Parts: sequence; C-alpha cells; structure tokens
Amino acid sequence: MPSKLLDALLLAMPLPPVLETWRQHLKNQLPYPVQGAQTLFIGDPTLVIVVFQHDKVEVLLPAIQWRHHDIHTAKPTSQGVITAHNGTLEQLLALVENTIALRLKSFHECSCCGTRSAPETLGSLQGEPVCRDCIKGRRVLF
Repeated sequence: MPSKLLDALLLAMPLPPVLETWRQHLKNQLPYPVQGAQTLFIGDPTLVIVVFQHDKVEVLLPAIQWRHHDIHTAKPTSQGVITAHNGTLEQLLALVENTIALRLKSFHECSCCGTRSAPETLGSLQGEPVCRDCIKGRRVLF
C-alpha cells in the first residue's frame, strides 16, 4: 500500500508539467478514491496502481500471490507504460480504465449476500466464497 516516506522523497523531485497534469487529472476526475502522491492507489480495494516516474507512467494490475491459504503477497503486474514524450492523457485513461475492468472481472460474488468482492477479501464457507461481512463470528479460512 502507499508508502508515505517514499512518496515524500519522490515529491522532492517534481514531475514534468505534462505528467503532473495527468496525475492531477487522475486524482481529481476518477470516480474512485485515490491514495498516494506519485504512486496512486485507485479504488478501495485497490483496482489499479499508477506509478509516476520522471519521464513515464506505468499502470499496474493489483494481484495477489498466495503462499498458503492464509499468507499472501502483493504481486502487481504491469499493464503498460505511457511515456511523457509520446503518450497522451487519453492513452493513460484508456489503460487505467482497461486495467480497472480487468481487475473487476477477478471479483467473486459472495454466496450469502451476492456482493462482488476482491478475491483477497473473501473467505470460504463450505467451499463457497463468502465476504467478510457475512462471515463475521464464524470460523473460516481467509
């Protein structure tokens, strides 16, 4: 998740004007909560990660690698890079929206209430996916 120290250090190196405009647009215009400064974590749970570097922007799909039934590690995968010199805000927005759509496809429906949730937030009840709200007070594996 967002690192305040890393974001603070990166803010000491300002982005080029084009990338700063793109960053501000994402922070202010997307219909999802946005956390972070130069690395944006968009959505709750995170739907897409947008990393602003000095001359480019990388869009990452949040992914989880399960080491064991209760131990997981974040392993985001790159969906593409847009450079400040050749890219456009429209290209960035399209890549972000495509990544969000891909992430939402990975969500599963709770077998109790029907809510779609991120795979890392679901538990299992009798072999069926169950969200944390429905599983409270029961003994299950997350």
